Amino acid sequence: MKLGILESITFVGTLAVAIPMVYAGGSLYLDGNTIGLLFVALGVLLVVAEHVLTTPQDLPFVAVEKMVGGVLPDPDESDSADEE
Repeated sequence: MKLGILESITFVGTLAVAIPMVYAGGSLYLDGNTIGLLFVALGVLLVVAEHVLTTPQDLPFVAVEKMVGGVLPDPDESDSADEE
C-alpha cells in the first residue's frame, strides 16, 4: 500500500500519540498494574483504526479512485495481460 504525503503525515501523527501510550502501558503492566494492558490495546487500536476506518475527509478520494478505477485499467494488470 502506497501512502501519499497527507496519509504519511497523519500516520506519523497517529504514531506520535500511540507509541508513548503503548510504552507507558507496557511499563505499567511490567510493574504489575494490569491497567497497562488497556493502554497497550488503545495504542494498537489507534494505529489500526487509522488505516481501516474511512473518515469524511477520505470520501472524495475514495469516490475518485472508484470512478477512475472503473474507467482506466490498473497499469500493473494491463502489463501482465500483455505478457501472457
